[in-house]
Amino acid sequence: MGKQSVSCSIEIQAPPATVRSVFIDFPRLKEWSKWTVEASEPGKHPSEWKAGVRLKANLNSFKFPATIVENSAESFQWIGSLPGLFTGTHEFHFYPSSQHPGGTTFTQTENFSGLLAFVMGPGWSARKKTLENWNTFNADLKKEVEKSSS
Repeated sequence: MGKQSVSCSIEIQAPPATVRSVFIDFPRLKEWSKWTVEASEPGKHPSEWKAGVRLKANLNSFKFPATIVENSAESFQWIGSLPGLFTGTHEFHFYPSSQHPGGTTFTQTENFSGLLAFVMGPGWSARKKTLENWNTFNADLKKEVEKSSS
């Protein structure tokens, strides 16, 4: 079975807690992004979702079920899979910026495994499309956070 990893980051001029609060406000996500995330626990605010909560994610028309692995101040992670063929653990991190004091380095990383993981390797169009999608989301998040915090 193969393994691949994909990652991208963006600097945002707001503290990590502010970036996370905009990111985690999934009911408003569709107002500024092409992504949507819904949970099997609709009565709870996304900041209260615990590991094991099932999600319905739609990342720019790529729909899939996922399960939360971590939901903390520093990280939001889920795992989604086509069992045996393709599994991905998607991580969103909110790091204090080393480049801009008081800012955030927002990072997305996904670790892929399974028989089809090779399609996320360097040179493959699936990797390129994934990174384009993530970079668009990152830019949209930056715009929304910096608009809200200015």
